Amino acid sequence: MALNQYPPEPTAKEALALFKAVEEMFPSKTLGNDKWYILTLAAMVGGGQPGFAPHLYSELIKRSEYSTSEQRQQLMRRIREALVKLVCVAGVCKPLEAIFDIDAITRPQDKDYSFSREGWQCDEANRQRGIAWQDRLYKQNQAKIDDVLSSQKDFDWLSKNISYGLYLSDHSILNDVETELVVLGGIMIQNLPRETGWHLRGTRRIGVSIEDVETIHQCVELIAEFCRVRIHKVPRVADIEHEV
Repeated sequence: MALNQYPPEPTAKEALALFKAVEEMFPSKTLGNDKWYILTLAAMVGGGQPGFAPHLYSELIKRSEYSTSEQRQQLMRRIREALVKLVCVAGVCKPLEAIFDIDAITRPQDKDYSFSREGWQCDEANRQRGIAWQDRLYKQNQAKIDDVLSSQKDFDWLSKNISYGLYLSDHSILNDVETELVVLGGIMIQNLPRETGWHLRGTRRIGVSIEDVETIHQCVELIAEFCRVRIHKVPRVADIEHEV
Protein backbone atom coordinates (compact mmCIF):
# COMPACT_ATOMS: atom_id res chain seq x y z
CA MET A 1 0.00 0.00 0.00
CA ALA A 2 1.37 3.40 -0.96
CA LEU A 3 2.13 5.74 1.93
CA ASN A 4 -0.42 8.30 0.76
CA GLN A 5 -3.20 5.73 1.06
CA TYR A 6 -2.97 5.67 4.84
CA PRO A 7 -5.29 8.04 6.75
CA PRO A 8 -3.62 11.12 8.22
CA GLU A 9 -2.50 10.93 11.82
CA PRO A 10 -4.83 12.46 14.43
CA THR A 11 -4.04 16.01 15.50
CA ALA A 12 -4.05 17.79 18.83
CA LYS A 13 -7.06 19.79 17.65
CA GLU A 14 -8.93 16.56 16.92
CA ALA A 15 -7.98 15.23 20.34
CA LEU A 16 -9.46 18.24 22.09
CA ALA A 17 -12.65 17.88 20.05
CA LEU A 18 -12.77 14.19 20.98
CA PHE A 19 -12.43 14.90 24.69
CA LYS A 20 -15.30 17.37 24.53
CA ALA A 21 -17.51 15.03 22.50
CA VAL A 22 -16.96 12.03 24.79
CA GLU A 23 -17.53 14.08 27.94
CA GLU A 24 -20.79 15.42 26.53
CA MET A 25 -21.98 11.99 25.40
CA PHE A 26 -20.87 9.98 28.44
CA PRO A 27 -23.70 9.10 30.88
CA SER A 28 -22.32 11.25 33.69
CA LYS A 29 -25.73 11.86 35.28
CA THR A 30 -25.98 8.21 36.24
CA LEU A 31 -22.33 7.09 36.44
CA GLY A 32 -20.64 10.26 37.69
CA ASN A 33 -18.76 13.07 35.99
CA ASP A 34 -15.31 11.75 36.96
CA LYS A 35 -15.39 8.64 34.77
CA TRP A 36 -15.55 9.78 31.14
CA TYR A 37 -11.82 10.40 31.03
CA ILE A 38 -11.06 6.90 32.36
CA LEU A 39 -12.89 5.38 29.38
CA THR A 40 -11.28 7.87 26.99
CA LEU A 41 -7.78 7.17 28.27
CA ALA A 42 -8.15 3.39 28.16
CA ALA A 43 -9.66 3.26 24.68
CA MET A 44 -7.36 5.90 23.21
CA VAL A 45 -4.19 4.26 24.53
CA GLY A 46 -5.48 0.76 23.76
CA GLY A 47 -6.34 1.99 20.27
CA GLY A 48 -2.72 2.86 19.59
CA GLN A 49 -2.63 6.59 20.39
CA PRO A 50 -0.76 6.81 23.72
CA GLY A 51 0.90 10.03 22.61
CA PHE A 52 -2.36 11.90 23.21
CA ALA A 53 -2.60 10.87 26.88
CA PRO A 54 -0.69 13.99 28.02
CA HIS A 55 -3.14 16.14 26.06
CA LEU A 56 -5.95 14.65 28.13
CA TYR A 57 -3.99 15.16 31.35
CA SER A 58 -3.22 18.77 30.41
CA GLU A 59 -6.88 19.52 29.78
CA LEU A 60 -7.98 17.94 33.04
CA ILE A 61 -5.56 19.86 35.27
CA LYS A 62 -6.89 23.16 33.93
CA ARG A 63 -10.13 22.48 35.79
CA SER A 64 -11.00 23.95 39.16
CA GLU A 65 -11.33 20.52 40.79
CA TYR A 66 -7.61 19.98 40.16
CA SER A 67 -6.38 23.38 41.31
CA THR A 68 -4.09 22.07 44.08
CA SER A 69 -1.11 19.75 43.95
CA GLU A 70 -2.91 17.30 46.22
CA GLN A 71 -5.86 17.13 43.81
CA ARG A 72 -3.55 16.69 40.85
CA GLN A 73 -1.70 13.90 42.65
CA GLN A 74 -5.02 12.16 43.27
CA LEU A 75 -5.83 12.54 39.58
CA MET A 76 -2.44 11.05 38.72
CA ARG A 77 -3.19 8.01 40.89
CA ARG A 78 -6.43 7.45 38.99
CA ILE A 79 -4.78 7.89 35.59
CA ARG A 80 -1.90 5.62 36.56
CA GLU A 81 -4.25 2.95 37.89
CA ALA A 82 -6.24 3.00 34.65
CA LEU A 83 -3.03 2.50 32.69
CA VAL A 84 -1.83 -0.23 35.07
CA LYS A 85 -5.11 -2.12 34.63
CA LEU A 86 -4.89 -1.62 30.87
CA VAL A 87 -1.64 -3.62 30.84
CA CYS A 88 -3.52 -6.92 31.22
CA VAL A 89 -5.84 -5.96 28.35
CA ALA A 90 -3.57 -4.25 25.82
CA GLY A 91 -0.02 -5.18 26.86
CA VAL A 92 2.56 -3.10 28.67
CA CYS A 93 4.11 -1.00 25.90
CA LYS A 94 1.25 1.36 25.03
CA PRO A 95 0.37 2.18 28.68
CA LEU A 96 4.07 2.60 29.44
CA GLU A 97 4.45 5.00 26.51
CA ALA A 98 1.50 7.00 27.82
CA ILE A 99 2.86 7.20 31.37
CA PHE A 100 6.28 8.38 30.14
CA ASP A 101 4.62 11.10 28.06
CA ILE A 102 2.40 12.21 30.94
CA ASP A 103 5.31 12.22 33.38
CA ALA A 104 7.31 14.44 31.01
CA ILE A 105 4.79 17.27 31.45
CA THR A 106 3.98 16.71 35.13
CA ARG A 107 5.21 19.49 37.40
CA PRO A 108 7.57 18.27 40.16
CA GLN A 109 5.16 19.29 42.93
CA ASP A 110 2.37 17.28 41.27
CA LYS A 111 4.25 13.98 41.06
CA ASP A 112 2.78 11.18 43.13
CA TYR A 113 5.23 8.70 44.61
CA SER A 114 2.76 6.26 46.12
CA PHE A 115 3.00 2.58 45.19
CA SER A 116 -0.40 0.92 45.08
CA ARG A 117 0.76 -2.68 44.92
CA GLU A 118 3.67 -2.55 47.32
CA GLY A 119 3.81 -5.81 49.24
CA TRP A 120 1.55 -7.66 46.79
CA GLN A 121 1.78 -11.43 47.04
CA CYS A 122 0.71 -14.04 44.50
CA ASP A 123 -0.90 -16.07 47.25
CA GLU A 124 -4.22 -17.79 47.89
CA ALA A 125 -5.83 -14.59 49.18
CA ASN A 126 -4.90 -12.86 45.92
CA ARG A 127 -6.30 -15.76 43.90
CA GLN A 128 -9.59 -15.69 45.84
CA ARG A 129 -9.94 -11.92 45.27
CA GLY A 130 -9.51 -12.53 41.57
CA ILE A 131 -12.03 -15.36 41.53
CA ALA A 132 -14.57 -13.28 43.48
CA TRP A 133 -14.37 -10.47 40.94
CA GLN A 134 -14.61 -12.95 38.06
CA ASP A 135 -17.73 -14.43 39.66
CA ARG A 136 -19.44 -11.03 39.68
CA LEU A 137 -18.75 -10.54 35.98
CA TYR A 138 -19.07 -14.06 34.59
CA LYS A 139 -21.46 -15.83 37.00
CA GLN A 140 -22.70 -19.09 35.42
CA ASN A 141 -20.57 -18.51 32.30
CA GLN A 142 -17.33 -18.96 34.25
CA ALA A 143 -17.65 -22.76 34.28
CA LYS A 144 -17.47 -22.95 30.49
CA ILE A 145 -14.37 -20.72 30.42
CA ASP A 146 -12.76 -22.82 33.15
CA ASP A 147 -13.50 -25.95 31.13
CA VAL A 148 -11.67 -24.58 28.09
CA LEU A 149 -8.76 -23.42 30.22
CA SER A 150 -8.47 -26.79 31.95
CA SER A 151 -6.29 -27.81 29.00
CA GLN A 152 -4.63 -24.37 28.87
CA LYS A 153 -3.48 -24.12 32.47
CA ASP A 154 -0.97 -21.34 31.90
CA PHE A 155 -3.81 -19.06 30.83
CA ASP A 156 -6.03 -20.23 33.68
CA TRP A 157 -3.28 -19.36 36.17
CA LEU A 158 -2.60 -16.04 34.44
CA SER A 159 -6.27 -15.08 34.41
CA LYS A 160 -7.04 -15.87 38.04
CA ASN A 161 -3.79 -14.81 39.68
CA ILE A 162 -2.58 -11.94 37.51
CA SER A 163 -5.27 -10.44 35.26
CA TYR A 164 -7.92 -10.61 37.97
CA GLY A 165 -5.94 -11.19 41.17
CA LEU A 166 -3.25 -8.57 40.64
CA TYR A 167 -4.89 -6.05 38.31
CA LEU A 168 -8.65 -6.09 38.09
CA SER A 169 -9.89 -7.10 41.55
CA ASP A 170 -8.02 -4.20 43.18
CA HIS A 171 -10.64 -1.45 43.56
CA SER A 172 -8.75 0.70 46.05
CA ILE A 173 -8.21 3.50 43.49
CA LEU A 174 -10.69 2.78 40.70
CA ASN A 175 -14.01 1.25 41.72
CA ASP A 176 -15.81 -1.64 40.05
CA VAL A 177 -17.51 0.44 37.35
CA GLU A 178 -14.34 2.39 36.58
CA THR A 179 -12.40 -0.88 36.32
CA GLU A 180 -14.92 -2.21 33.80
CA LEU A 181 -14.68 1.04 31.81
CA VAL A 182 -10.95 0.41 31.43
CA VAL A 183 -11.47 -3.22 30.45
CA LEU A 184 -14.45 -2.73 28.14
CA GLY A 185 -12.90 0.29 26.42
CA GLY A 186 -9.51 -1.36 26.10
CA ILE A 187 -10.95 -4.56 24.63
CA MET A 188 -13.63 -3.06 22.38
CA ILE A 189 -11.12 -0.71 20.73
CA GLN A 190 -9.19 -3.82 19.61
CA ASN A 191 -12.28 -5.08 17.75
CA LEU A 192 -12.39 -8.33 19.73
CA PRO A 193 -15.93 -9.74 19.57
CA ARG A 194 -15.79 -12.56 22.16
CA GLU A 195 -14.17 -10.62 24.98
CA THR A 196 -16.16 -7.46 24.19
CA GLY A 197 -19.33 -9.50 24.57
CA TRP A 198 -18.12 -10.84 27.91
CA HIS A 199 -17.51 -7.35 29.25
CA LEU A 200 -20.63 -5.78 27.83
CA ARG A 201 -22.40 -8.50 29.80
CA GLY A 202 -20.16 -7.99 32.83
CA THR A 203 -20.77 -4.25 32.86
CA ARG A 204 -24.51 -4.93 32.87
CA ARG A 205 -24.11 -7.46 35.67
CA ILE A 206 -22.43 -4.96 38.00
CA GLY A 207 -25.39 -2.63 37.64
CA VAL A 208 -24.80 -0.32 34.67
CA SER A 209 -28.04 0.14 32.74
CA ILE A 210 -28.48 -1.11 29.18
CA GLU A 211 -28.93 2.49 28.01
CA ASP A 212 -25.69 3.59 29.66
CA VAL A 213 -23.73 0.62 28.27
CA GLU A 214 -24.96 1.47 24.77
CA THR A 215 -23.86 5.08 25.29
CA ILE A 216 -20.43 3.88 26.46
CA HIS A 217 -20.21 1.86 23.23
CA GLN A 218 -21.00 4.98 21.23
CA CYS A 219 -18.25 6.86 23.09
CA VAL A 220 -15.77 4.13 22.13
CA GLU A 221 -16.89 4.46 18.52
CA LEU A 222 -15.92 8.14 18.65
CA ILE A 223 -12.54 7.21 20.08
CA ALA A 224 -12.05 4.50 17.46
CA GLU A 225 -12.71 7.01 14.70
CA PHE A 226 -10.09 9.30 16.23
CA CYS A 227 -7.61 6.38 16.48
CA ARG A 228 -8.27 5.41 12.82
CA VAL A 229 -9.34 1.89 13.78
CA ARG A 230 -12.47 -0.13 13.01
CA ILE A 231 -14.58 -1.82 15.66
CA HIS A 232 -17.06 -3.44 13.29
CA LYS A 233 -16.80 -7.00 14.66
CA VAL A 234 -17.96 -6.34 18.21
CA PRO A 235 -21.50 -6.99 19.46
CA ARG A 236 -23.74 -4.35 20.98
CA VAL A 237 -25.25 -4.59 24.43
CA ALA A 238 -28.65 -5.47 22.92
CA ASP A 239 -27.05 -8.55 21.38
CA ILE A 240 -25.98 -9.96 24.74
CA GLU A 241 -28.81 -8.67 26.93
CA HIS A 242 -30.53 -12.07 27.00
CA GLU A 243 -27.44 -13.47 28.75
CA VAL A 244 -27.44 -10.93 31.58
